[in-house]
Amino acid sequence: MRKLSLSVCFLSALVLSALAVPLYAGNAPEFKRTVIAPRYDATKEITIEGTIQQLVTKPMPGAILGGHLIVSTSSGIIDAQIGSFILRGPQPFSPVAGQSVKIVGVMANINHRNVFLTRTIETENRTIAVRTPRGFFIIPGTQNRSALIPATGGAR
Repeated sequence: MRKLSLSVCFLSALVLSALAVPLYAGNAPEFKRTVIAPRYDATKEITIEGTIQQLVTKPMPGAILGGHLIVSTSSGIIDAQIGSFILRGPQPFSPVAGQSVKIVGVMANINHRNVFLTRTIETENRTIAVRTPRGFFIIPGTQNRSALIPATGGAR
């Protein structure tokens, strides 16, 4: 008899706790995202022309990671984010202060700062693709990888 009453108490406690869980389900604090991933909208691309003032490889706290070109244009100073991939690899981009450039990209506001998300950089003797037309970084050596993958088949 004692085992039966102990089992009944245990089962009733289990049922009551299962019913109490939905009561507290909506009381969790709301998650607030403070940083929104930048969206690259190719329809808003612009071209800027200017002179490189400096290359920043270690940005200030709160800024987007990767390399930044500080470019002086006729409308002011622009922070052009170029990432770190083009600064390495077999043919790294080595900008020089005073070098004139034409940069294509999208202006974005990230962490309350205007940043120019660079897609291509054109110098006197070279054009460098930094991002794809959809805004993803191009990693050196990956442009020809798709030619090596067979079009048919799949995971085996």
